[in-house]
This record gives sequence, structure tokens and C-alpha cells, in this order.
Amino acid sequence: MGNVLDKAIPEDEAQPNLLPTPTGCAYCSEKVRLVSFKQLKPGDHICQGGRSFIRHLGRNEKYLYTHHSIVKDVICVNGTDHSALITLIHYNTAPYDRDLKVQETSETRDLRLNELYIVRYRYPGFQPNQVLDRAQKALENDHEDSPPFLNSEHFCTWCITGEEFSCKAERAMEIMKNIVDFVLGAGSKIAKLIMQFVGITADDVANAVENLCSNTLRINQVATIIPGVVLIMYLIRNIVKQAILHNKFKKGQICKRCYNFEARRSWYSFIAFCVPNIASILTGLFITGSGLLAGILVPLSILSLAIVWGSTKAYKTAKSPFRGDKTRVHDMWNFQEGDVIQYRYWNMMHEAVVSSVDYRIGCKVGKVHVIHYGLQALVSKREIVEEELTIDLNEMEIFKLDYSSYTVYPPEEVVRRARHRVGERKFGVFTNRSCHFCHWAKVNESFDTVSTLDQSKYPSFDLADFPHQISTNQSANRSSTPLIDKTWIKIKSEVRGGDPIQFNYHGHWHKGICTEVHSTETARELKIKVVHYSYQGPFDIPEVREETFSFDLSVENVYIYHYHPAHRYSRTKIVDRARKKIGEKKYSMLYRNSGHLVEEIILRDKEEVINSPSELSEGDIVSFSYWGIRHRAILVSIAKIPSDKKCWMNVIHYAARSLVAKRTVVEENLSIDLAGNNLRKVNFQEYFTYPGYIVIERARKRLGEQNFHPMSNNSSNLVHWAKVDTQSIDIQFVLKGTKMSILLDTPDENQNQTSIQQASQIMSLNDISGKGKGQMYMEPVRSWEEFLPGHIVEFKYYCISHHGILTEVNPRHEKIKVVHYGTKHILGKRTILEDDLKVNLKKENFYIYHPDPEYAYTPEKVIKNAKSRLGEQKWGPGNRSYDFCRACFLRESNQN
Repeated sequence: MGNVLDKAIPEDEAQPNLLPTPTGCAYCSEKVRLVSFKQLKPGDHICQGGRSFIRHLGRNEKYLYTHHSIVKDVICVNGTDHSALITLIHYNTAPYDRDLKVQETSETRDLRLNELYIVRYRYPGFQPNQVLDRAQKALENDHEDSPPFLNSEHFCTWCITGEEFSCKAERAMEIMKNIVDFVLGAGSKIAKLIMQFVGITADDVANAVENLCSNTLRINQVATIIPGVVLIMYLIRNIVKQAILHNKFKKGQICKRCYNFEARRSWYSFIAFCVPNIASILTGLFITGSGLLAGILVPLSILSLAIVWGSTKAYKTAKSPFRGDKTRVHDMWNFQEGDVIQYRYWNMMHEAVVSSVDYRIGCKVGKVHVIHYGLQALVSKREIVEEELTIDLNEMEIFKLDYSSYTVYPPEEVVRRARHRVGERKFGVFTNRSCHFCHWAKVNESFDTVSTLDQSKYPSFDLADFPHQISTNQSANRSSTPLIDKTWIKIKSEVRGGDPIQFNYHGHWHKGICTEVHSTETARELKIKVVHYSYQGPFDIPEVREETFSFDLSVENVYIYHYHPAHRYSRTKIVDRARKKIGEKKYSMLYRNSGHLVEEIILRDKEEVINSPSELSEGDIVSFSYWGIRHRAILVSIAKIPSDKKCWMNVIHYAARSLVAKRTVVEENLSIDLAGNNLRKVNFQEYFTYPGYIVIERARKRLGEQNFHPMSNNSSNLVHWAKVDTQSIDIQFVLKGTKMSILLDTPDENQNQTSIQQASQIMSLNDISGKGKGQMYMEPVRSWEEFLPGHIVEFKYYCISHHGILTEVNPRHEKIKVVHYGTKHILGKRTILEDDLKVNLKKENFYIYHPDPEYAYTPEKVIKNAKSRLGEQKWGPGNRSYDFCRACFLRESNQN
């Protein structure tokens, strides 16, 4: 694509400190989970799951694609670093505006709800202030010279490295290429099998083609030519890719290490692809039977895909974790303690940590001590050793790895960490070679490394100071993935009290909470106290106990689980919660095993186990087992049964008399067993909620409703609608560059929340980027208060979706008035008329459309526009009911 946008930035307007030639590498980047908004600073590149395709499976957030942005401003809110208002510049569509362009938006994000990542670049082409300047110029020039970026990632990588690059686009192209290879190589062969199944032989097809063409090819010749053509195309594609990579390397858009890696990976995949395709060509030459030919070629073609994908993945896995350049050492004085060097060891390139420089004889000869995974003989077991290395730079080729783009430990700490692992015998070809060991000893970039953001620049949180659109999300059941990573413990100091660990227990993997770490003689000796489900034999009843375990980290694997700080308790509280579980005997292999115990102890769960009715109050949302499935309901009242571990509770929920019965919103009494942890309270800490009596009042309005849908209108959606207040805060969107007003209306004086606290709860608004209709968004109507005169309403009319302008609402008689293109009977002439519609919210679905004030008339003007066209009979293509509503609703200059 090239630096298209460079033309839009005049040289005389560029900042003096701009680099003359970008030397960034978009390939040297990695995604790192954001654990605190204090990690963010202006100019950072962040990404998150694409809003349109985010799904939550259990505790995990899944998405089909990622959306990328450049950070302009960060302001932490709610007195925590897990919630923030961030201003972003990105290639995006607005909630009301579906045009894809560079935009600036302000968005509220909560790390408990949103899974965000920082994209780290080892070699960024520009400094953060320069990145922000490039993004700002792209924003200013967007309307005049719209750059042809393919997606949001291209825009962000251009801002940071000077090159438009997208990992997801590269992956998509690779997948498409392999699919094309498969179609060309195997499509015709699969077709032969299908024809044989339906009774059409290859000879029939050959005769038919011969009748049309004077010069035909036999099936064997086709089967031979197609793989050959594919190979030639693949070869040409590789040559072109090599030329592109070389051009990028010359321009400084890719580092030398990534250039070599990508070039070799391309050729390795080509060689892997050649093997099955050459086999296909030979098969086509020597086998004449069409059935046997197809039976051999189809598996070969599928094998071709598997080999290409497998070889590419294996090559990436085998790559060293170090992402940077290396320089050849020509002088003994270049060796320093803590350096990572590379040299030939058993005739292979090998890495080691320099632990000491013994002596130097001149500039070329000397001795150093190195720590590495050593091998005494080709058949011996690898072990981390510290040994002497005699160096003669006149004969040896030694390289020094450049870690300048990393945050590293001091030299003495690097050596100390490396010596702690001397004696380890856990060598792994793909995961624990000498290069992995050296990288671990050198780099200090753990997942929870937090850089402090200077908040003095932002003394107050005032939304009125942000003249941009604010996008928020308050979807039901939304939560970011709690688990960040799982790593194996290398030395004792990596474990602390409160850490969840996994170890081998009675021959299988088992989990527990580390409560105490004992001192030992060596760093490889791990002695800890663990709270876990303990048992002594196969017939022993598992019980939560605190026991002491000893591990030899030289040979044993012990893993530690890293959970997001926004989801977990403090270490002290985790240890306290774990010890309170001692003596518990509620083990179940499927529902309450050691893994469930660990997560219950460590996570600030959305569902808190209830042991007594006194822990609940009216209007709370409770969760319990209903027809064998976890279910949610609004609590109306609860009472404990005397002399029993059960309780009676009155709840409102979507109920069913049987698994196949129609679901209906009812208020009923249920008996719940508290002893089995069946009753839980659902927390809504991230939301602005109604008081309990209003929650019950809202829920009762929907009694008798039968609009159940397993995905969009189940019990979880019902309780979320009743509990969460989306009406108390009204954001008015106006033109960019002007003030934005926020109207706050406290529904209950007893809530004791100031306007600033309410403003900080802006997280509670609905995500308005859902079902958009240009300058509008659509929401389902669940109560009569949500019918808004002067808005577009969607309803069923002669069994099809239909639109009209809502003019009047009459809850007492359960009627609404709408102006629309209607007819007295199904064959009648369509006429704009004002109809009375009978509304049954219990069984029918209605939707209301909300406008962007920048584009829409006032409600009074909308109704006036609609009534002025009563009696019109111009219904037809381009002027149907929705077109009529849109014309009345939106200003003419902005309807396109």
C-alpha cells in the first residue's frame, strides 16, 4: 500500500523532530493484555474485540476480529485504574454514522467488562508525540484526502511505523491463498468423486468435452497440469513476496531479523507445498484409473494444506523469543557480564548468558564463563550449566544480541537469575531451549508491569470538557476474560502467597491456592503451603485442607495462573478466603472440583455465594439452578424455613412448567437449598442501578410476557433490563468542536449519589453501536414508558416488519397511534394514514428508533411532518413505509 498519507502531510508543517526516514518494523509487535489504565499513554496503539462479533462463552471473551485505535487521552474514573474515559483516534464507523473514516471518539471502558490489549512495537518508527501528530493530521485531512486504509490496524501501524500493515489481513490472505490452492488442486478431483456417486463417469465428461472442443485433455493430463500450474503460481507469488520484503528492508520498514524470518518462512512453506503436489503430478502420470486417481489425489491435496499450515506454525514456534538485531563481536572488550551471546555449539547456533569475563589476551583472545543449556554428548540429557568458554575471535564467529528495545534486568541480576536455574533438566525443543532460558534471565517485562501515568495533567473528571461522541457498553452478561496467562515456575521467587498453582497430585493435574512460601537452600527447591481438595486414596472423600508440598523445579513442572487484577481479590484476602474453606466437603468431579474451588476463592465473581437469607435484600438479582441450568431472577422476598437448610423465595423470572412448555414471565415461590451453594447473588458494581423497589416495580410490568428468546430475551436480559438504569443519564450528541451537555436525573434521593458520582457511572449507558440504521439506532420496547412520540416505531403489519411515526401513546387502553403507509385490507391501495394499533407487549415485539440530534428533527416537528402527508398514495420503490418515516424523521440534507 505504501505511505499513502505521507502526501497529506506537507514537509513545512511537519514537526522538527520527525524522523526523516521511518525505521520502524510492524512485524516486531505483540499484543499484551492491559491490566491497568495507568499503563496507557498518549500515542499508544491499543486493540479490542470487534463490537459486532463479540461473544462470551463461559468466562471467556471470543471475537472474530479486532479493532485498533491510537490513544489520545486517558482519564481514570471511579477512583480506580480499572475504569477510564479514553479519547481515541481510529479508522472507525460512528454509532449514528456508518461511513468508514478516521474519527476521534471518547469512550468509557471498564477492564472488568472490556478486554483491551496494548500493541507493543520493538522498533517503532516514530515517538509517541509524533504518532499522535500523524494521527491528528490524518483526522484533519480525512474529509479532503481520505487515505485508502484497508482497516483500523493499517491506520495504526502507519501512524507508528510509517507502513500500512495488518496481521489479521496477512493471516486472512494466507488462509485465502491456501483455500485457492486447495480448490485448484483438489476441486476437480472432488467433483470427479461426486460425479461417480451420481452415476456420471469420467469418460462421459471427456466425451462431452470432446464434442465441444477439437483438442481435449485426458483426465490424467488435467490432473497432472493443475498441480503444476499451482506450483508455478506459488513460485511466482513467493518471488513477488521476496521482492516486496526486500523493498521494505531497504526503506527501513522491516528489521533485518524479521526480514530474514519472513523470507525463510515463505520458502519453507513453498518447499512443504511442493512435496504433495509433486506426488500429485507423478500420480497423474502413472495411474490411469479415474476412480483410483481421484481417491489418491484428494487426500494428497488435503495433505498439502495440512503440511503448509503445519510447517508454517512449526517454524514460528521454533523461532527464538528474542525480537531484535544482533551484531558480530570483533573485540574481547565488548563482552560484559549479563550479555546474551550467540555462537556455534555442536555445529548449531546457540545462545548463552555471559556470567563473568575471566581474562583477555589482547583484543581477540580470552576466556569467559557462560550459563546455558549444555550438552555433554549427542545422546546425553541437556542440563543448564555454567562453564568456561575459550574465545578466539580470529577463528570463532560470535554475535551479541541487542536488547536495547527491551526493558531488562541489571547485569548482576541477569547473572543471578541465570545461576538460580543451573542444574535444571527440563529442556524442550519448542518451549525451553537455551534461547528461551537466556531471554527469561534478561528481560523484565512481566504481564503486570505497570508504568505510572501522571494524573496531574488531568486534575478533574468533567465530561462537559469532552466535545466528542462518547460510546459506552452495558450489555447483559458482558465480562472480560479473567485469566491472562498460565506459566510454569522457573525459580522459587516467582511464587507468592495468594497465587493459584497447578501441580501433579496422585498422577493427575490438580489446582490449589498457595498460602505460604517457605525458605529453602536453593532457588530450585520450592516448599509451599497449599489449600486444595485433598484426599488420601480413591475411596477417600475429598476435603479442603492446607498441606505442605515440596517440589524440585529442576525436574518437576509447577504452573502458576495469572488472573486479571480487575477480577481478582488482593493476595491477603485470597489467602484469608482460602483458609476459610478448610474443612469443606462439597467436592464434585463435574461441578465443584479443585479448579472451581480456586476460581471461587480468587475471583471477584459476578455471582456471590449466599449462605443466609440475611445477605439478600428486595430487588437483588439471584442466580440458582433451574431445570438443571444456571438461571437468574429478580428477588421479591425471601424467608428461611425453620430447622432446615432450605429457604423460600418469591421471584420474578421467565419460567416454564416443563422443558418444552412456553416460557412466561411469572412471580412465584421457589424452594432453594442453601447448603449446596445453589443460591448466588449477581453483582452489578459496574452499573448505575435502580433501587430495589423500582427493580421489582419494573419487573412486575412484564408479568405475563411470552416473548422469550434464548439469545436476546431470556431471564438474564429480563433482570438486566429491570436492574440497570439507562434512563437517568441522557447524552446529547452535537457537532464535534462544541460542548456536549449531559442531563442527570436521580431517580431516588435516598441513593446519596452526587452528580459527579453519577457522571462517573457513565459506564452504565447502553452500547449505541448495535443495530444501526444510518443516523439511528434501534432498541426493543419492554414497557410503555419506552414508547416515545415523535420517533419511528417498528411493528408487525400483515405479518411483516413495518414502520410508522409514533404520534400518541395510551397505556390505559393499551393502544398507540402511528402515521404510516397503511391499508384497510391486504389488497387495498397503500395510503398514508393515522392508525390506532392494539398493543400487547406480553406477546408482541415492538422496536423504537433513536436519532442522532445532529441529523434529526425535534419530536414535535417529526409528528407535524408525518401528519402533513396524510392521504398521500405514492407508495412504491424508494417511497415505502420506512422511507416515508426516514423522510419525516431526518433532515433532508443528511438523509443519504
